[in-house]
Amino acid sequence: MTTPNVRPPQQDRSRQSLEKVLTAARQLLCESLTADLTLIEVSKAAGVSIGSIYGRFKGKDDLLQVVFEDALEKMDLEWQSSMRELGARQLDLSERLPLLVDTLAEHLARHAAILKPFMNRASHADIARSGKEYHARMAAAFMAQINAHQDEIRHPDPDRAIHSCFRIIYSSLARFLGLGSAADAAGEGDWNHLKQDLGTMSVLFLTH
Repeated sequence: MTTPNVRPPQQDRSRQSLEKVLTAARQLLCESLTADLTLIEVSKAAGVSIGSIYGRFKGKDDLLQVVFEDALEKMDLEWQSSMRELGARQLDLSERLPLLVDTLAEHLARHAAILKPFMNRASHADIARSGKEYHARMAAAFMAQINAHQDEIRHPDPDRAIHSCFRIIYSSLARFLGLGSAADAAGEGDWNHLKQDLGTMSVLFLTH
């Protein structure tokens, strides 16, 4: 993890202290689902002095940015690995797309607790930039899986159809998980039915 928002530690003890701070901040964010934590709370949870935190970060915003980028980096590695594994399987589109939907759904569900606090800080330029960059990589890997089945797609505008599929699938999953502005709609319906229906509808949209 390299970022201008944190002064890099030079010794093992300093690296361990930094990791304690990041771990504590992540835990507090996941527990509260908001970004309203204070550096004093992080200091107590990490068991490090407030001075050592200020020795690494200019303030709370810098700490949150580092936590967010660290989380996105780990999510990206996990997602790209999942896409490689799925891409290596010999499947037709009607088999691959439902698996793609399920993989995306469970990926978002696993990380929803750390994503929610940052969704509410999307007005912060650095948070928005990092989030958009990750989203673009995730979308590209998802759509590349479908693009490999051009011979099975019957829609007259395949590129538009593939992009529409991803947008609708992602938006529906994010809405269920409360990742966005419609937090009051989170949890509406049945999760498994939603995944199944999104997969079925997308296959039909692309192939008929």
